[in-house]
Amino acid sequence: MIRRALLAFAALALCGTALASTRLDDSLSPRQRVDATAQWLYDGVGDWNEDQLNAVVAVVNAMEFSLRTAPYIGKNAAIYLSLPQNITGLKVPTSMRMEWTTRGTFAPGSVVPGNRALVWRGKISDAVMSDYFDFRIYYDARTAERGIEFDPIFEIDVTP
Repeated sequence: MIRRALLAFAALALCGTALASTRLDDSLSPRQRVDATAQWLYDGVGDWNEDQLNAVVAVVNAMEFSLRTAPYIGKNAAIYLSLPQNITGLKVPTSMRMEWTTRGTFAPGSVVPGNRALVWRGKISDAVMSDYFDFRIYYDARTAERGIEFDPIFEIDVTP
């Protein structure tokens, strides 16, 4: 009985390792500190509710990301964009959502802090994968303390 339990535990541990995400090296990406200007999402005269009155959007265009994928050439993989759970400058990180479009290599999508979104799936064939992202960052002004700061993170899951 104990032996079966140990074997089951070992099998689960191996599966967990195989499915663990790895942070992709993006050191080839140009280092960019972006000062985005936030605007009210609902502008002008209207019968806005409390959430609409405090809805803000910041736009960041043409952020280039270059990801080192050389160690994964020939492997099937999924690449994700994720945001850290805690966002500097927000009292309530769940009040933020980031959406993006791209210029072709990666898929458009959206993500909230503490989660990740699929941006690419397939067989890795290039040592570096690059694309430009156009971001729209939505948040509730009631939760902002100062300038919002965060770094998007790219992760890879190798699939069998």
